[in-house]
Amino acid sequence: MPGTDLGLVALSMARDEFPPGTALGTCDPETVRRATDKIELERLAVDAALTTPPGKHITRAELESGAEVPLPAIVKAARTRTPTVDGGFASSAVQRVSSRDELLQAARNVPGEAVLIQPALDGELRASSGVAWRGEVVAIVHQAARRIYPPGRGITAFAETVPPDPQVEPGVRRLIAALGWSGIFQAQFVHSADVSYLIDLNPRMYGSLALAVAAGANLPAIWADLLLGRTPRGGTYRVGARFRSEERDLALLGMSALAGDWRTVIDVLRPRRRTAHALGSLRDPWPLLMSGRVARISRHRAQLAR
Repeated sequence: MPGTDLGLVALSMARDEFPPGTALGTCDPETVRRATDKIELERLAVDAALTTPPGKHITRAELESGAEVPLPAIVKAARTRTPTVDGGFASSAVQRVSSRDELLQAARNVPGEAVLIQPALDGELRASSGVAWRGEVVAIVHQAARRIYPPGRGITAFAETVPPDPQVEPGVRRLIAALGWSGIFQAQFVHSADVSYLIDLNPRMYGSLALAVAAGANLPAIWADLLLGRTPRGGTYRVGARFRSEERDLALLGMSALAGDWRTVIDVLRPRRRTAHALGSLRDPWPLLMSGRVARISRHRAQLAR
């Protein structure tokens, strides 16, 4: 079961190298390509009657020549992982830009000749996550992020499960059906001015997966049952389950304290019962203890690569 985009792509391309009878948690390469293509996602969303931010697919040369783009904006690579000439893959983080100089620099950091630019929407980060089998959604969980890091463009720091959104769930089911997807997925939205805008699709295990499990929908177990030909159990979920990413919440705590945002500081420090954690566990503390070391090694390697 792949847990990263790179692992998803690599496993799909190596399906024939595994012995017969091996249960592989991935789709065929063409389906994976479509599921990780941001431009394709916009087309699929339109067909599924889901709303997306008005995007613009534009080359770096056009931007350098003075093409106008409304700011602030979000800059993305056209694909989650962009193939390189040496047979590898290049990636870049989603970037929020507020000035022309930031826009041009962000475009230079994106692999490939073109970038996807969307308006920066202020709103609540939401997600519909689940498991599908041959295009049919078997289980689905809805969540809303109460805190993200970095603010304005980040990833979930604290979230909770919410009731199904009747305006969103049918469209997500149509999107997954159009892909013919089998496996875990997460469709991400920004809810702004009473509209939920689809901003991304993670066709794999994702960062806040522990929330679905804590809410009663053990998505990895359901996926494993489907792969092994068993009848899955536990497809429903409990509203009000909570999730905390220790690393991101601590980073947000430090940022908020330095900025004098005491409301956020108090909110982060407030204890919440029945909260699932991304890494922290009294039964198994090593993932949390080692996460800082892994982050330092990653930063050191990134500096050496520059």
